[in-house]
Amino acid sequence: NNLAVSVSDGSIAFGSVALNTATTTAGGTGQTQTVTNDGSDAALNVKSSNATGGTAWTLGTSPGSNVFKLEVSTTTGSTYVTFQATDTYLTASTTFDSLTSGPLDFRFTTPTGSTDFVEKSLTITVQVTTP
Repeated sequence: NNLAVSVSDGSIAFGSVALNTATTTAGGTGQTQTVTNDGSDAALNVKSSNATGGTAWTLGTSPGSNVFKLEVSTTTGSTYVTFQATDTYLTASTTFDSLTSGPLDFRFTTPTGSTDFVEKSLTITVQVTTP
């Protein structure tokens, strides 16, 4: 098996978002990522870091104080899968055919409260594995 994946453009900017509010890359925002399977048939996995900058925000399954929620979609936002834990791979798609491309969207829900309002950043990692 030859496993290889690429993502373009590789950068998402949600901008300023109110507390306890969900925002998405889907729906014509220009933020949808394109993921390409450059190798054999595979499963597509993603993981996320915590958000850094000022007081860190922790990834959680529901928003809380300094806790954000992140979801992923390979169906242009019609269905989402929730990230379960920081730096833990989540299967976004069990079938990612060889030499195909598709949309990769994210829905980000801000915390219910934040210690500060400093710009935050996080890293999302994409991998493919043998299905």
